[in-house]
Amino acid sequence: MFLKIIVNQARQKWVVTVLLLLAMTALVSLYVYIKNSARFSNRSMQIIMKNMGHNVLILPANSDPGQTHLCGPGQTLFSDTVTRDMAQELRLASKYYLSMLQERNEVNGKTVVLTGIEPVSRRDETREKRNLVVAIKPGRARLGSAAAEAFNVREGETITIMDRSFHVDQILSSQGTIDDSRVYIPLAQSQQMLNKPGKINAILAFLCLSYGPSLEKTCAHQDKVMARRFPGFRTIAKTNLAQGRYLARMTTTRYLYYLLGIVLAVTVALIVVAGVQEVSERIREVGILLAMGAGYSYIVSLYIVKLLVLALLASTAGFFIGSGLSKLLLVDVLTSNTRPISILWNQMPSTVVLTCAVAIAAEVIPMIKLVRMDPNAILVEE
Repeated sequence: MFLKIIVNQARQKWVVTVLLLLAMTALVSLYVYIKNSARFSNRSMQIIMKNMGHNVLILPANSDPGQTHLCGPGQTLFSDTVTRDMAQELRLASKYYLSMLQERNEVNGKTVVLTGIEPVSRRDETREKRNLVVAIKPGRARLGSAAAEAFNVREGETITIMDRSFHVDQILSSQGTIDDSRVYIPLAQSQQMLNKPGKINAILAFLCLSYGPSLEKTCAHQDKVMARRFPGFRTIAKTNLAQGRYLARMTTTRYLYYLLGIVLAVTVALIVVAGVQEVSERIREVGILLAMGAGYSYIVSLYIVKLLVLALLASTAGFFIGSGLSKLLLVDVLTSNTRPISILWNQMPSTVVLTCAVAIAAEVIPMIKLVRMDPNAILVEE
């Protein structure tokens, strides 16, 4: 009997029921699309900012950052095991570590920087957000644009430096910095050539905003862990890159919250208006049910169950439509090196639950109007 009444109510007002279902489906589709677009855009911008380079320099506390930046003779040496120890400390906000040993050399009257590098990964790094720097194989080299000009070589050719030969795998595009003069080789080989076994000059890393809602709190967390676990070292942040990544994340996050708030408000208003109208139109029906002995809880449940069924159908259809639109429309927009845009199945349960919860919350106002009706007044003849 209960379900029969619900079906009859839906059939009698089928136009309103269908319009409500379509409107809720459209709003859920918009919600899913906005959420996915913000999520994928945020991830894309983070990867773009990460690819701009390391934003953290880690040095011994007593070292001179200027000497490291200019590759001067006063650089402080320390053990390369420090990098591996830091990579094991998951409480640090930094990732994508790179051990570096560097020294200036003269080649054909021009200065180049022999740079030994070794990327060190943390175990929580994902395949998508892997280390910025790919390891160099023994006997191979990467050259900055100025270093390539100094050697007068192209990719695939061979260079000789400090009586060692290296095959040039890649020539990097000009950056307008000292990196243009670098000759990147494996760290172990540079340590042998410079007679500095097990030593490095600096650690490059990337500060991730995973420990606090702001860049300042993330830096404070980083300094706290560094002081406790690595008291002889300090973190020097390249604030332009770190701040850029923070602003990119905050922009998409606020954009998401504001738009989803608008969608939520429209959904609630739509359900409230439809519910109030339906309650007003079914006054006599409610009066008859009350006269037959049905309680308010029974009548309220008729409205709630019908709305939940509509919310369930709308949320399911909206999830597939919104996910399909985001996959179709964002593929050509987000062109960074990220994993393919796909349907996020793990978000479907939360979307359904949220839609049903919003529907029930929005139905409170019509139900208040319903339970305040006087059965005797409802059945009075006009």
